[in-house]
Amino acid sequence: MSLYKSKELIRRRKAGGGYVKGQWVPGEPSDKDFRGTWQPASGNMLELLPEGKRSREVYKCYAPIEMDFTSADEHGEKEADLIVCNGKEFEVTTAARFDNSPFPRVHHWRLLCTRPKAGEK
Repeated sequence: MSLYKSKELIRRRKAGGGYVKGQWVPGEPSDKDFRGTWQPASGNMLELLPEGKRSREVYKCYAPIEMDFTSADEHGEKEADLIVCNGKEFEVTTAARFDNSPFPRVHHWRLLCTRPKAGEK
């Protein structure tokens, strides 16, 4: 059970683009509302991040298991989902699914979300 109340959040997923008459056209993002908890990441959670991302705004989010989340891969082939909280976009850095518990209230996603620096995607 979390000390934080759940709040309205948005998952923003960028659709794959395509070529139109030889020009790359990026896909339109799609938004999906959900309720989840949003809280600052602990020092232990920050240790999971690469060195360059530890000094940014970092939050952890617990989201319903019915949702689907994607984090970026190391090769840059997959774009991470964005979580919008209070009008700010945060990139899903890690997404872990917990659904193997016999207790239904324990099924959830744990996301680690970082705020991109100005000028980054």
